[in-house]
Parts: sequence; C-alpha cells; structure tokens
Amino acid sequence: MRSRLAGAARLVRTCVNRGECFGGRAARRRGGAAGCAGIVAADSLAVVLTPKLFYRRVEALLDRASGGTGARSLAQLMPAALLEELGGPLGITAVLLLEPRDGVWILKRSGGTDAGSPMPLALAEALDPAHALPELPAQLGDWGLIAADGRLLALRFEDPSPALSPQRLVWLSALQHAFGERLQRHELENVVEQSRVIQTSLLPATPPGFGDYELAAASLPARIVGGDAHDFIVLDEDTLAIAVADASGHGLPAALQARDVVVGLRMGVERDMKITRMIEKLNRVIHASGLVSRFVSLVFGELERNGNFTYVNAGHPPPLLCDDHGVHELTVGGLVLGPDVTARYKQGFAHLDRGAALVMVTDGVLEHGTTAGDAFGEERLGEWLRAWREGPADAAVADLLARLRQHGEGAAFEDDVTIVYVRRPRAAGGFPS
Repeated sequence: MRSRLAGAARLVRTCVNRGECFGGRAARRRGGAAGCAGIVAADSLAVVLTPKLFYRRVEALLDRASGGTGARSLAQLMPAALLEELGGPLGITAVLLLEPRDGVWILKRSGGTDAGSPMPLALAEALDPAHALPELPAQLGDWGLIAADGRLLALRFEDPSPALSPQRLVWLSALQHAFGERLQRHELENVVEQSRVIQTSLLPATPPGFGDYELAAASLPARIVGGDAHDFIVLDEDTLAIAVADASGHGLPAALQARDVVVGLRMGVERDMKITRMIEKLNRVIHASGLVSRFVSLVFGELERNGNFTYVNAGHPPPLLCDDHGVHELTVGGLVLGPDVTARYKQGFAHLDRGAALVMVTDGVLEHGTTAGDAFGEERLGEWLRAWREGPADAAVADLLARLRQHGEGAAFEDDVTIVYVRRPRAAGGFPS
C-alpha cells in the first residue's frame, strides 16, 4: 500500500515534520507533538493516526470495500468502509457517493449522519452543471470531494476550521490516489481472470475415450495464467490428435500465445491439412505476430488405434515412449515456432506396442528444482516412466506431480507444468492383473 500512496506520503510526512498529526478534534486539543507519537485521547472517539497507521487504515477500508466485484461495487461500498475505518480518526461524519446522470450529479448512496437526506445545498451549488467541476481533490466548506472512477465521494468533516484545510487536503489526496490505484488493480485482475477463463475453456476438461487406450493430463500454471497448453482432438473413430505446447515467458502474454496455438491447430485439423504443412503454417502465423522475442515449442502427433504415432516435434522437450525395448525419445521435427519464418519440419514415426506408455511434458517438469541446483531432468522422468508404464494413467500423472513436489521440497513450481500420459494396455480390452 505504501508504494501505491507514494505521492501522498510525501505530503503526509511534511505535515508530521511540522508537528501536525492525524487526529480528531479532541486529539488536537491534547497537543500536536504528543498526538503524533500515537497517544489516544481517552475522552474522544478520535484515535490519533501516525502515517503508518493511516496507511493501514486506508488499506483496510479498501480491502473492506473490495468485497464486491468491479469498479462500481468498489465505489458503492466505499461510504460505509470510509466511515468504519476513518470516520473517528479523521472526524468524518458522513460520506456520500455521487454519480453523473443526464449531465447532472445525483446522490447514489449515503452513510453517516446525512444518510437518507437530500444532497446538501453546498454540494448541489458546487456541482451545478452551469459551473465547471472543481479540481479534485477539493474542499467546499466542511465537505471534501475526491474522484472515484467517474463518480464522486463527498466526505463531511466534523470540524470545518480553515486552519485544518491543508491537513484535510493531504487526507483527501491520499484517499483519491489509493482509490485510483485499487481500481487499476481491479481492472488488471479482471483482464487476467478473463484470460484465465478463456484459456481454461480451451483446455480439455477430461481426455476423450479412444479405443482401449488410457489417457490422462494435468496442467498447472506457475501464475494465475500460464503459457502451457495441451489438447486432444478426435479426428475420426480410429485417429486421435494430441498436442502439448509451451509459449516462452509467463503470465498473460504467454497465455494468449498458447491460446493462439490451440486455436490454430484446431483450425488446421478441421481443414484436413498434413501435419508438416499445418505446423509450417502455424509457424508463419506466430512469426507474423511481431513478437520476435517470443516463441512456442510444440509437439503434435496423430495416434492411430493400431498404435501408429505420427508426430512433429518443434523444439519441444522430447516425448518419451517406453516399451519392452526401453525408453525412446521422439525428437524428429524442427525449430521452435516463431523465430524463423522459413523453417521446415520433418515428420517422425513411432509405434505404441501393447504394454507401452508415452509421456509428453513441458520444460517446467524437467527444470523443476533448477533454482536449487538440481533439476528433475529427463533421466528421472525416464526412470519414473519405466516404473509406471503398466500403471493406471490417472494415478501415474498424480504420482509424477507428487514426485515433482517432493523433489522441490514443496517449493512452488518455477515454471508452468503440463503432463500428458498415454498408456496402451498389454491385454486388449482390459488391464493386467
């Protein structure tokens, strides 16, 4: 909160250095110097506020008012929150919320001693459409005005003494600045939340059924939204497309780029494009976005019911295929998507025998633990796959996530983590005992 009130803080400290304090009428009667030390006047409802305590009260009232969602809810909850947190300390007896409508200001909500009363005459005259709105924050007698996202908050002070005008202006400036910062944060959080909803809607809630294969997946962003994406696309009853992508960076920009990859793959599949041609076109689209510092790694493959797996690996950590002959890396493909518009890609081939398992991950899995000097790595992933290739898919993914957390000693993931696991049972139509 202090950083959000940096401008107002300088004004507050100036008042304190002059021996002024943040207190009510009774506190001021007790003496400025003692009041600034934090003494509470026992015979008054006013509690003396040091700058630190003032910031805490402002943060508390904004947290209280943030119980709703969006700017309108925040503004509507401010009158009650202001009175609760700062009414006594600052000698505020009423708070009004004013909204513009058809060119005039109307009283939307009120609290305190003026609750339920019409707009005070002094405010009505000052806000007359015939006159320009005063520069905010402003003081009009015993009323103070601050901007609130296209609305106004009017605060009535118990003591209208002109001698207190500079101090009240400090309070009003700090409140207006804090309110504006909180609104900006709300807007950013709303954008991020909308992006999270969009991204989540693109990811498959559960893998589709496909023959007697077992499929499982998990995707955990390091932040609210992440740059990883995975998808299962049923092409026909005998063919399933599987994709795992990782956009460089973290947060919202990476999430938006990962979304574009998922959408591009679905469009390419619908047009029945060949795998290599589809990846090359997607590469050109990402390159044309102009984000030359960003790229996307991708592995995309088409699994046939008979076990044939045709794929392209565009700079992604190699999927690992484990069968009776060992663990195999699927590396055929080309460069990551984005940097080189002329990149060409090759098609790789693999086969999932009965009893085989395939795991596809993003580098958040392999690099977990890097900051502590011990990345989980491909070798550990291969050992895990050897141990789990005969196990149920859902349990396998849950176990890998548990091992990652154990390896990192419970530390948060440094990067987005995505796991896609495909298992072909050794016995058709059932699982080994």
